Amino acid sequence: MQHHPLNTQGSRLRRSSAVAVVSAIAAIVLAGCAAAADSTMASTSTEPASGGDLIVGTYLDPTCIDNQQIGTNVSLSVTRQLTDSLTEQDPETGEIEPWLAESWEVNEDSTAFTFTLRDGVTFSDGSAFDAQVVKENIDGIIALGAQAPVAGPYLAGLESATVLDEQTIEIAFAQPNAQFLQATSNIAMGMVSSATAAMTAEERCGAGIVGTGPFVLESYTANDATVLSRRDGYDWAPPSAAHEGEAYLDSVTFQVLPENSVRTGALLSGQVDAMDNVQQQDEAAVSGNGFSLVTRANPGFAVSVMFNLASGPGADPAVRKAMMIGVDREDALAVLGPTGAETPGVLTSTTPGAEDYTSYFEADPEAAADLLEEAGWVEGADGVRAKDGQRLELDFPYFFDGPVVELLQQAYAELGLRLNISQVTTADFLTAIQDGAFDATVGNLTRADIDVLRSSLSSAGANWYGFADAELQSLLEAQAAEPDPDARVEIANEIQEVILDNAYVVPLHALAQGYAVRDGVNAFEFEASSRLDLYDTWMTP
Repeated sequence: MQHHPLNTQGSRLRRSSAVAVVSAIAAIVLAGCAAAADSTMASTSTEPASGGDLIVGTYLDPTCIDNQQIGTNVSLSVTRQLTDSLTEQDPETGEIEPWLAESWEVNEDSTAFTFTLRDGVTFSDGSAFDAQVVKENIDGIIALGAQAPVAGPYLAGLESATVLDEQTIEIAFAQPNAQFLQATSNIAMGMVSSATAAMTAEERCGAGIVGTGPFVLESYTANDATVLSRRDGYDWAPPSAAHEGEAYLDSVTFQVLPENSVRTGALLSGQVDAMDNVQQQDEAAVSGNGFSLVTRANPGFAVSVMFNLASGPGADPAVRKAMMIGVDREDALAVLGPTGAETPGVLTSTTPGAEDYTSYFEADPEAAADLLEEAGWVEGADGVRAKDGQRLELDFPYFFDGPVVELLQQAYAELGLRLNISQVTTADFLTAIQDGAFDATVGNLTRADIDVLRSSLSSAGANWYGFADAELQSLLEAQAAEPDPDARVEIANEIQEVILDNAYVVPLHALAQGYAVRDGVNAFEFEASSRLDLYDTWMTP
């Protein structure tokens, strides 16, 4: 058995409360990641003080205040303030530490996880947090089905959630599931009250969740504002938090301001204290002179070109390999500004276990053209290559990363490859890839665990991209079954080598959370998945 006790108060890890934004995960991530992925706010010698009403200008409405249903950056940043999870992943070290569970045991083959829960925790409606509520949460996520797109896959293969006593629960799986411990730290696995868990998906969206977190939901007005207030009596922060007890801020308001210029103007004029989705053209205005730029790369699967491997040009390895080295990623970072960061490989720099594979995709357009020529793709009179009567054209629907997609179109045109790009709604995009009505697209997935590779590349389940590599599938399953963390990283490295040797995907960049924050807002921080964690945040009086 692996046993993980609660850290004693005397050994609690402490961060300076004046330090904003965590550094790249120590010792296990690439040393040369982009500076934009690891910015910090200026420190101050002033001691943290309670009080203050923080207003964050956000480009997107959270839509549904339910962490177990919706997976946008905004909705997860909002709901992280309302909910706690069984465990916490330290954003600096990547280590899993106690939170609502004070300790846990994992059996030898990682099929059973037994959690001992912390005493004295309550939900903001006054109800107790206990093993029965955890079971209701687990069962509730399963019942949500497709409405739980992030949390649902973490529970794949669930056999049972068994209440052993009031403070102890065993969660068992039909097959080894080494990723599950990290999954319990995810925002999508944040615990909600019995009353919330009993609601329908639609009811939960309308009413908003009740959690055990340091803030409570005061109000939500669609496409306007979400207002949170400090939770009285909160006293169960994880060991890596900078303080104990209640949050410092009196309230947090997420004000919806979709237009970039309006959002930036609101920050510069003092109407909001911070803003998200900082654009390249605004970077200079919010760097210095009373403002700080705070960014962190999302962990997980890098934004990449994803192919339809089952048919069309994407089935040709020469085409994929040419596309891998036929684009200069520095150009992509230049247009993204604070919302983009370098990636060392398929896994981004803030993913525990990420290593450097940039040698696979260094830009070399001449070599890319040679690959296509050698594979029989001959340039035609209009500049588009063809082979055996098939033109080298790829239908390329997408719903995000527009500036980068347009750069790809230009770069690949110079190789004689035409991208027929079309920006579509999220719903239409999902329909297209489910139906196989695409040749290539861009995709990514955020998660601070190497199992994100299996979520993205497995040939089991939906397999939208047409993977049919038995070696790759075997490795993906092996890492999920491997309980030893170091051994899992070694397997993840083998997975990346197989992916890049075959150019199954073309890594482009990491998404980065980019916030501009006015001076006087301190410890404006991210949790391990690069969503906001405002528990330690405080405002200079």
